Parts: sequence; C-alpha cells; structure tokens
Amino acid sequence: MPTANQLPEQSWQFSYGQVAPFGGGGQAGGTGNQNYYARFDAGVTDRLQFSAFYSVADDPLYALISGRGQPFNISTQPANYMEAFGAALQWQLAAGQSWKLGLGGSLEQFNVGSGGCDSFSCKTNRSYSPNIFNNSGRRVFTRNLVGSIALPISWQATRTLQFTVTPGASFLPPTQGAGKGGAGTFYGTNLTLAAGASWRLAPQLTLFGSGLVPLGPGTNSFDANLSFSRVPILTAGLNYAINPRIALEAAVTNGWGATPATALLALPSDNKLGFTGRFIYNPGALDSTALEMSARQRSLALGGLTVNIAQVPPDGTLQLWANADSLGNLFGFAGYSLSNDFQLQYSGGVFNNIRPATDLSSTYATDGGYNERWGGKGIVFNQLRGAPFSSGGRITVGRNLDPDSYQGYVFFETINTWEATKWLALNLNPKIAWSGVSSPWGVGLSANVQLGRSFQLIPELNLVGSEFSASNGTLALRWLASDSGAIDLYVSNAAGLLDMGQLMGNRQVRFGGRLLLAF
Repeated sequence: MPTANQLPEQSWQFSYGQVAPFGGGGQAGGTGNQNYYARFDAGVTDRLQFSAFYSVADDPLYALISGRGQPFNISTQPANYMEAFGAALQWQLAAGQSWKLGLGGSLEQFNVGSGGCDSFSCKTNRSYSPNIFNNSGRRVFTRNLVGSIALPISWQATRTLQFTVTPGASFLPPTQGAGKGGAGTFYGTNLTLAAGASWRLAPQLTLFGSGLVPLGPGTNSFDANLSFSRVPILTAGLNYAINPRIALEAAVTNGWGATPATALLALPSDNKLGFTGRFIYNPGALDSTALEMSARQRSLALGGLTVNIAQVPPDGTLQLWANADSLGNLFGFAGYSLSNDFQLQYSGGVFNNIRPATDLSSTYATDGGYNERWGGKGIVFNQLRGAPFSSGGRITVGRNLDPDSYQGYVFFETINTWEATKWLALNLNPKIAWSGVSSPWGVGLSANVQLGRSFQLIPELNLVGSEFSASNGTLALRWLASDSGAIDLYVSNAAGLLDMGQLMGNRQVRFGGRLLLAF
C-alpha cells in the first residue's frame, strides 16, 4: 500500500524482488508462479517523487482449472502471462509536525496472456493450452492501458511508530478476449481502502503490516472455477537495514500484483498465502565504516569453494572467478560490492558427468545445461567490528536453462565465520535449495589455514541432511599470487561449486582449478 513517505530531492532508490505462493508452483511445478518485480524511485523535489516499475509472471495458473459452470471446456491447464510496467508520480499535498498527505497516480501497460504457452520449451505453440476467457481453444493476448490513484495519509504517532490510511482506486479492464474469440470476465475497476502501520523495533529492524479491502464494483481474485470475487489483501513482514545504503525485506502476503495498479490482485486462480522478498539499494545513503583489512582478511573475502565465508570485499570492488574440472564442469562468477557489507552476485555455468544420476541431477544439473544464478551476499555481524564472530547470509535465484528441464530454485544459506587465530578461520554454513520439486538441505563445515605467506589449505565438508549419501568433501590449496589474484587447485566429490552442486555428491572424484581476481 502507498504511504505518504517520499525520497528527498536528488536522491534515488532501486529495489528488486519476487512474490510467490507457499507450497511450490501448484500445477506449474517447481518454484513456479513467481512474479518478479523491479522499481526505481527518484526525488525530483522534496515534495515530488517519480517512479518507474516493471513486473512479470509467466507460469501456468496455480490451481487446476476446472472451469465448472463456464460455457466452454478447459482440457489442459491454461498458461498465464501477466506483465505490467509504467510510471508514477507522488506529490506531497500538505504536511504538519507529525502527519503528511500525499497524492499519487500511475499509468501502466498491463499485458495479459492466457492459453498457448509462455514457458521456454513451448512458447511458440499457440495451441498448447486453451485460454480462460472464451472457447477458441487458442491463446488470447491483450495489451491494456491501466492506472491507479491513491491519497495516502501518514501519521507519525511516535518516533518509531507510523500509521497510514490510503483510499484509492485501481482501473483494470473488465473483460479480455474481445475480438479474439469472445470477451470473458476480468477484474475491472475497484475503489480500495487500505490501512497499515510500521514499527521500528530496533535501529536496523522495522516491522510492518497492512490490509487492503477492494470495495468494487470490480473484483481482485478468481478461483479454479473461474469465479471472480473480492478478497482482502493482507501483508505482514520485516525490513532489515544492513546499513543505510542496503536493506532486505521479507513478508507473508496473499497479494500477487507488484505495481500500483495491480497491487490489489490475489494469486491468479487461488486466494493463497505466499511470501515476498525484496532487495533495496539507496546509493546516496551512508555506507558502513570502511574496515581496515589485512592481507589475510582480504584473502578470506575471496570466499571458499563449496562452503562460504562471512566476509565481502570493500565497497566498489569487482570480484571475478573462473572454474573448470576434470569431468567437464565449467563455472564463472562476478561479484560487485555495492557496500562494505553487501556484494551483488552473478554466477553461471554447466554441470557434466554427475554420477550416479539422481532426480536432483536430472532436474537441476543436466549435462551441458546452462545454469544461471542471480543474488547477493550480506554481512550482518562482523568480527572486524568487535563482534565475537562474523555472520551473514546469501540468497540466489535462477534456473537450469536446459529445455528438457528449465527448472528454477531459490538457494539460501546462512554464513558464520570465526577467525580463531591469525592463521585459522572456521566456517559454519547451513544451506537449503528450495523448490516445489525437491528441497535438499545441509550444513557446510570448513577451515582456512594459512600456510606461510602465500598459501592456504582449505578443507571443506558438506553434510547433506535431506540425503546423507549425497554428503561430499573438498580439499583445496590456494596460492595467493598477488594482492589481486589467487589460484585454487582442488580435489572434490561434490557435483560442482555452483549452489545446488554443493548438495549433491559425485561417485567420481573431480580434480579442478579456479582463477580468482579482485579489482
């Protein structure tokens, strides 16, 4: 729900996230039914804010569509595509000592596709599935001009507690499919009333909750029988500021839309509780104090191989590595430190020759299938700042792009590092790869032992709790060639260094090498 809070003049903010239902992807399978979204906000003046945004979801409808009571037959689960993008303005109309009144509006393009297929493997087959709007049996695709208006009123009750009430309206089309086989019911225009609160529980932690009620005359939800209705949208979550520049947000919600005009929508085909996660970056805000890192600590920030280390390179550092092994795995990594406490990451590559083949490897690590991962690593507590140990987390999203799989998953790990001495660091690394197909989990244990000035010994062990026989180990020797480069030589029976590969064992031992660079 919109609030009356705005960015000050000449400041900007970027956020990225996704929303998905609990319980995997329903009929879509895997982590399907994700709605990805991104938003850019800029303070034009202290009283005027400009925003641009984008969201997209391309998975089949969540609930198995029966279409009971409809004048047409649904024989195959319909594909679903919803894409929204546009811009918004918010103007601060008035403000007092403890309150603000804003006026906001958005203009958006809402592209809706139903039927056919929008997935990687069959998106060119327009008759793959029927649509939910008429009996043509083919895909219906419509470009809709939509919009919203909101009048948020925010009251700062105390230094840490704020309440907001927001009346508004969302203007969505009432039908889809006209001229393409017949018009069928869609959401239509809704007047809305929302209320919420945010409470700063600690300097870096804020709790929030909201409820939005659609008042009609339109709807915001439909079920497996394609019966449209109005349901309240409830959200509760928390925002953790790693520092003033970087924040992470998580919430539970039955909401699905991620733009101003679509924010009132529930999950298409089912009013189901889900989760949302968001990364927020404000480059003009203050960063954490730069750390005085020794050569040893800079080398630890290069990370481990299959077990992570709770350090990131200093703000502005670009980190790269490339990896190959004797059984054909090829992986690469790029990381850029947006803060002294947060690194934005991309990794990708191909698995090869995972034996014995398992349901996991045939889904997530098919031979030659390119895997890509996007995410970030943040440090919450740092031993270099006086904490007893360093601790943080890392999350990535992505998928196996092999057309025979195209399976996605979310990888999450908590990272804990204790520098016991100047030459010994110990790491504890619980991790899980979550999807509706399978969710392997385990705990990584490792050490980094300094051997003289230029070498480190890195033993690692991943105990896989979901399937203990998949547990694996790695032994690496790292040569610190210079302040900006290192080379790892290792032996391992892990399926690979890339995320899911850490939770799969391999009968054959791999011999590999990795080149690491930091600028």
